Amino acid sequence: MIINRLSKETSPYLQQHAENPVEWYPWGKEALDKAKIEKKPILLSIGYSACHWCHVMAHESFEDIETAKIMNEYFINIKVDREERPDLDKIYQTSQILLNQRSGGWPLTMFLTHENQVPFFGGTYFPNTAKYNLPSFSDLLVKINEYYKNNYKDILDQNQTIIQALENIHKKNKNDEDINKNIDEIYMEDCRKSFDHTMGGFGSAPKFPQTTVIMHIFNSFLYQKKQNEKYLDMAFYSLIAMQEGGINDQIGGGFFRYSVDDVWMIPHFEKMLYDNACLLECYCKGYFISKNKSFFDTAKKTADWLINEMQSSEGGFFSSIDADTSTGEGEYYIWEKEEIKNNLNKDQYKEFSDYFGINKKTNFENKYHLYVSYDSKKDFFSRIKNYDKKLLADSINTLFKIRNKKEKPFVDKKILTSWNALAINSLIEFYKISKNVHYLNKAEESLHFIIEKMIIKNNLNATYKDGKSHIKAYLDDYAFLINSILNFISIKWDSTLLKNAIFLSNLLVEKFLDKEDGGFFFTANDHESLIQNPKPTADESFPAGNSVAAKALIKLGFLMNNTKYIDAAHSVFSYASKQVNDSPNAHSSLIDAYLLTQTPYVTVILKGNIHNDEIKKWLDVLSNTKKTNMNYFHVTDNNTGYANIDDKITKRKISAFICTDYTCEAPITNFEKFVSRISIL
Repeated sequence: MIINRLSKETSPYLQQHAENPVEWYPWGKEALDKAKIEKKPILLSIGYSACHWCHVMAHESFEDIETAKIMNEYFINIKVDREERPDLDKIYQTSQILLNQRSGGWPLTMFLTHENQVPFFGGTYFPNTAKYNLPSFSDLLVKINEYYKNNYKDILDQNQTIIQALENIHKKNKNDEDINKNIDEIYMEDCRKSFDHTMGGFGSAPKFPQTTVIMHIFNSFLYQKKQNEKYLDMAFYSLIAMQEGGINDQIGGGFFRYSVDDVWMIPHFEKMLYDNACLLECYCKGYFISKNKSFFDTAKKTADWLINEMQSSEGGFFSSIDADTSTGEGEYYIWEKEEIKNNLNKDQYKEFSDYFGINKKTNFENKYHLYVSYDSKKDFFSRIKNYDKKLLADSINTLFKIRNKKEKPFVDKKILTSWNALAINSLIEFYKISKNVHYLNKAEESLHFIIEKMIIKNNLNATYKDGKSHIKAYLDDYAFLINSILNFISIKWDSTLLKNAIFLSNLLVEKFLDKEDGGFFFTANDHESLIQNPKPTADESFPAGNSVAAKALIKLGFLMNNTKYIDAAHSVFSYASKQVNDSPNAHSSLIDAYLLTQTPYVTVILKGNIHNDEIKKWLDVLSNTKKTNMNYFHVTDNNTGYANIDDKITKRKISAFICTDYTCEAPITNFEKFVSRISIL
């Protein structure tokens, strides 16, 4: 009898496969022990619920009885949600590169030895019949089984090479190489070379948002590198192109995963929480620097989408929205011309069809996916300025109601600590530019949810679903959460939240820091033993955990006057120096963090009652200061419980205490003097 063990898992992705005729196991002791006892290779399948090609392979192969028979006979089959187990995903994606000399993706299909889970063969999507220069999955399974039986010694020899290669990846540079002092200039010139001057963005199709690159361009400018002002247009134009393109849901808000073309027209239709959080931060920062109203409007629409579509009643944010419905990929988002025409009045349709190109030929499977239509770069800029905003807004509202009646894509309601921290941080950033407390309140709801539900028995957990918090947290969870707490209390002081940030930072340093070579491992020292403990420094679709950890610890270290945190942050730069010098563009966020160490770091503690109208003037000075190497905290508690902060608070109603690195000035109680001092920092 076939027993599929996924039905009791909390992951929606695993539950989607619970009815497969495959004898699936979740990753764990039961499956690994069974492989050793039966001496069968492990078939490891890694994906996530919003992944289109994961669904395709599931329908073609995992739901096919004959294919399942082969899998059950020859393999121990393990299904993994990469969002719950990013540690496994990082290890086996890296292994895929080592084995095949090309990048991986999802679904990731790996074959592991029964003894030690080392991969000996792998790939991504395999079709049910031979096509795309790929063998059929069933034929591949038979051949791999035969090879495993007949060539096991060769496989073990190969395993040693793979293990050694995995170990070498995270070895510290023994030449004590420092990060190049000119790394930012090198980085910027590399960006210029990869920038698409016609359509914006970096690189070619498939075109991803590259939010870490855009944020670095902004941060480098705010780092008071006036010479880098010339690079801002690359970021500005990329933001404009994305917000007007098909990668942005023009009707409902929120951004899709990436564009399959290089003109931002047709997306891969899944929507991820982390993409939207990072893009929201980019648009906030873009508006902060440029005051371009369209950036503010896009930020607001994205923030509203996050709250309205992705935030649970408990406060946490869901992980993703699927690309597919039962009728096919993207069907929820695309339109028939007559469908639009019949639901808009004459004036609305004329404006809408011209603006979104409905008067042109179809662009997605004989239907229309909406994007701002233009014929040239010059036309692009003129078109987005010359339209009837009210007519368009009314049309969009009408079509949104029509679309809402369609079958909606599946929502993965798993709540992840790290991605929620990104969303919290971005909503705080939107509050800073909007001054609308609604968005700060929504960030606070999520923050308190994560702290209350994810911190269990003095440890942080990574995931939550159906009332259950589980899986020990990873580096990203700790780093992103600490950073979001510090950002929040800089706006709305809370001594209890500061206590949580200190508690989490102590765990981060205690459990994740490589005390020999520096930098932070991805998993804690009490995590299960795997074939590798990654120490990632390169950005993915969001900033690398090591870079965010470094930034947060620098911020906390100077706030608390604690060198332990600052030293841990500096160890990241020491460890990652060679990787950064060799591949600057892969380390946007780490270079951001490194730049913070190249000039004195300024911490401002402002004391004053939030209800005092006078304090708002002081806060405006700080919030409008375009200095990346300065952080401020508006302390409202009379007694925080931390002497180094309480000692900086005077009995006056309003006072500002300015510290540069470890040296602090006398408190300033005069507003004009405060303005003057901040202006020259």
